[in-house]
Amino acid sequence: MLNRGPTPLYYQLKDILKSKILSQDVKENERLPSETELCEQYNVSRVTVRQALAELMKAGLIYRDRGKGTFVTEGAGLKRPVLKGSIEDLIAAAKGTRVKILSYQEMSPPPTIVTIPQLSKQAKVFQVEMIRSISKGPMGYSLLYFPPGLGRQVSVSELRETPEMIRFVEEKLKTKAHRANQCIDVGKADEVLARYLSVKPQTPLLIIQREYYTREGALMFVARNYVRTDRFKYEIELTRS
Repeated sequence: MLNRGPTPLYYQLKDILKSKILSQDVKENERLPSETELCEQYNVSRVTVRQALAELMKAGLIYRDRGKGTFVTEGAGLKRPVLKGSIEDLIAAAKGTRVKILSYQEMSPPPTIVTIPQLSKQAKVFQVEMIRSISKGPMGYSLLYFPPGLGRQVSVSELRETPEMIRFVEEKLKTKAHRANQCIDVGKADEVLARYLSVKPQTPLLIIQREYYTREGALMFVARNYVRTDRFKYEIELTRS
């Protein structure tokens, strides 16, 4: 039975299922219980189950086979390094940079974020399009996505006055960002990105997507960043426990 304390139920369920996968209690390519079975087993809602499964899918531990169910990914039982940092580090990294807001609009969630459970059922989100620069020139092109409750509180004039979006959102929502999920991928600049970032088309870029959550597990906003590799370095200090 899950603990009805401050930790979100979906997060507890995700950790339980993740533990079973990593310990190989549930084997590679083995089918997980259905959503209905998980609801009954853990006494939670279908929304909670779907959110937990979405987190596991995002981590690459499970996959869905339409019409057949949800299965454990091959190789999911292998040990994976967990790299951690702090939200304060992200805030500090924004200092000394300049932000240019290109647009702010209400729109349907794009494919890059529609898989996020708390946005998948939203008809609309608010997108901030911006460029972040350092003294040498443009460093990154970013698309921020605000849920409707936050988006309706924000004006373009406010956005133009702050380079620290995490602090800005925290002040708007009157709550702190407790955690962030980050995924780093690689891509190439298309014609639009090349123009904004002052690079040639097909130049390699880092694609860094972060999702920020409150302590209660509510999504605050999503940031999808396309970053020049020559103007951004990502360092992680690894120590032996």
